[in-house]
Amino acid sequence: MKFHNNLLETKGSKWPVASAGRLMTVHIPIVQMTATVGDIAKLLTEHAAVYKTINYIYVISERKELAGVLSIKDIFRQLSAMKVADLIKQQGRKELISVTSHTDQEHVALLALKHSLKAIPVVDNNKQLLGAVTSDTILRILDSEAVEDILRFSGIYHKSTVDNVLNDSLSVSIRHRLPWLVLGLAGGILAAGIIKFFEDLLAQHLILAAFIPLIVYVADAVGTQMEAFIIRDLALNPHLNFFRYLMRHFAVTTFIGSLLSIILFVATLVIYSNARVSVVVSAALFLAIVSSLVTGLVVPYLFGKLKFDPANASGPTATIIQDMVSVLVYFIVASWVL
Repeated sequence: MKFHNNLLETKGSKWPVASAGRLMTVHIPIVQMTATVGDIAKLLTEHAAVYKTINYIYVISERKELAGVLSIKDIFRQLSAMKVADLIKQQGRKELISVTSHTDQEHVALLALKHSLKAIPVVDNNKQLLGAVTSDTILRILDSEAVEDILRFSGIYHKSTVDNVLNDSLSVSIRHRLPWLVLGLAGGILAAGIIKFFEDLLAQHLILAAFIPLIVYVADAVGTQMEAFIIRDLALNPHLNFFRYLMRHFAVTTFIGSLLSIILFVATLVIYSNARVSVVVSAALFLAIVSSLVTGLVVPYLFGKLKFDPANASGPTATIIQDMVSVLVYFIVASWVL
């Protein structure tokens, strides 16, 4: 069906859920550049009951491209003979705020707040006007997003990619968790192969074997701490600035690694009186702790982006990767120093 404003009513299912296209209305006042203030007054008088919003008059070009947006207040300060084209010129190069049909509802609402707008026009990829998201809809978006954030902060809200242990069936829980544990088992076998590769070095310096569990455990512990942090923080803030988050953890982890390495160096030097062994274990511990940034933060973040539950996937995967990296770093350092 075709309306007097030349916009076609579109089915909501045409657009993604929670998008501007799904939420917009086509019942808005639209005029051409050649219209006058008097024409606008006549338009509103004749069709006021049809419009969902009359906060703004939307101006389109001959190609139906959005050319400008005029507020009612500004329009009726002018003489009735004043042309819309002249009003647009008076605005100068004022930024024309609009969104596309696929823009997420949260961005629409934030854009309205940022620019103090009562409605946001929606355009297609060719800048042709499709409709507008009204003030009532914007308020509903803000309300739903606020409720969602509150529930997320309280730990009630969960994304569909996160397993619900109490509601999922036994077979689903096993299917979601077992593959990652099998992957971890394979990684453990590979880690044993790394140790075997350096068996000659171990035979010459048997004391090195005593520190393998320590190096592996501390690096895993630091990585596990960061895993818990990022899984929680991503649940609370899905739009987390990951680079800034990574840099903050890098600073903290570097300090922790330095402190623990110094403590280990002093302790091993006092107990074993072997400076070279102390250098090996302390340097390896520092590098293993710093490498846990990848397994503790990057791995869970990537799994989240790939729509896997980080609680299922990142634990076994990150742990075995970290174990292999820690062992490899330990023996490489030992090969260089001893």
